[in-house]
Amino acid sequence: MNIVYFIPHLREASGINRVLNIKANYLADVLKYKVTIITYRQYDSIIFFPFNKNVKLVHFDLDDPTFRVKSLPFIEKRRQIKKFMSNYKNLVEHYLLENKTDICISLFLGAEYKFLHEIKDKSKKILEFHMNFDNSPFKLLNKTFRLSNFRSIIQINQLRNKLEKYDQFVVLTDGDAQNWKKYFSKVIVIANPLTIKQDHPAPLLSNKKAIAVRRLEKEKGFDYLIDAWKTVNKQHPDWLLNIYGEGSLENNLSTQIKHSNLENCIYIKKAVSNIAEKYLESSVFILSSRNEGFGLVLMEAIALGIPSVSFNCKFGPEELINDGDNGLLVEAGNVEALAAKIITIIENENLRKIISRSAALSTQKYNVSKIMEKWNLLFKSLAN
Repeated sequence: MNIVYFIPHLREASGINRVLNIKANYLADVLKYKVTIITYRQYDSIIFFPFNKNVKLVHFDLDDPTFRVKSLPFIEKRRQIKKFMSNYKNLVEHYLLENKTDICISLFLGAEYKFLHEIKDKSKKILEFHMNFDNSPFKLLNKTFRLSNFRSIIQINQLRNKLEKYDQFVVLTDGDAQNWKKYFSKVIVIANPLTIKQDHPAPLLSNKKAIAVRRLEKEKGFDYLIDAWKTVNKQHPDWLLNIYGEGSLENNLSTQIKHSNLENCIYIKKAVSNIAEKYLESSVFILSSRNEGFGLVLMEAIALGIPSVSFNCKFGPEELINDGDNGLLVEAGNVEALAAKIITIIENENLRKIISRSAALSTQKYNVSKIMEKWNLLFKSLAN
């Protein structure tokens, strides 16, 4: 069976790129699918998570005007975007018509989701959402009608009608699926697979280090974490917090750290490919996101037995953590409560060990083979 994934590029250490890497390699090497990944903004950049040789990569390297047209006059903006969309659609259509494909999957990150369902190449089309409903454009459908958002709601409804033509929608959590099902049919849940091997030694849990791993963007809530660490630092000045990630808020967060006089205990570090080693060097993992599509890094930390403290944000943490058993949940956005739970786990090494033992066992259902069997069954059901 021939599978084609679409994603803008593969150059970031993002959770989505990591998940795609795991899935594509498994489909190609274990299930013997023919897997192709099509990008249009890779250019000459390094692929952060290398793919196995059996995965075919196709880079269109188009001139995408999306990020430069914001300041242009409306007509010129429309002209450039229309030209780009036409070029991209023509390339995708030509590829699919020339290369027999059974399943196409858009990750809803690139522009192809707007036209992929229109291409008559006989392949089945899947939309795979890695964002939760409340963080998607469709959240407008849940809002009270106002004249000020009338035009946006019309546009979103038009987009919804187009997307209904896809053969399947895949979302990551049961909780989030309830929102999607209000407005879309053909919605199923397939969680992300574990992206980290569990064959590492057990964590020591004695290092006075905490870790957070995410893109440095607003929705990941690192401003909350830095505020919480001010309280932690007052009681435990010998503990360090390492933040691994890159993003548009790096300078802002560095400034916040400086103004909070935390430069000697909070360190922002570049994303690394050997993140498992960094988890295992730490005694606490913290997730302070405003919202999540799933919470991949939380699952990784739990799988490695790292005691985790997480905001109970939508969606993911509640499905991964049984509060007090394999981790600790905190009311979303409550900085004081977050600091208190971090301090609790810092001050109780025995609690860290108990949580660690439960955590490592709690992620078995996300084993790669189990998750990929769900994808295998879906592909076969659509192809038949």
